[in-house]
Amino acid sequence: MRHVFLATILGWEKKLEWVWFDSKLYTMESAAAQFKPYNGTTEMGYPYIGYIFGGTKYHDVTYFGEFEDDKMPK
Repeated sequence: MRHVFLATILGWEKKLEWVWFDSKLYTMESAAAQFKPYNGTTEMGYPYIGYIFGGTKYHDVTYFGEFEDDKMPK
């Protein structure tokens, strides 16, 4: 089983990425805590809160659910 998140990579393209965590190693809460919030500023000077995980910055992160390995969303 895996906890699955759908995250929007920071940038104008609004590229989506599936990020998952093994349910044997992480609870939903501990998996969500892997996305560390940070404060940023847009080119126009507007503040925003983004998230970083594994060196990748994300605009937003949404918990999609827990899925069996062979039934992962595409």
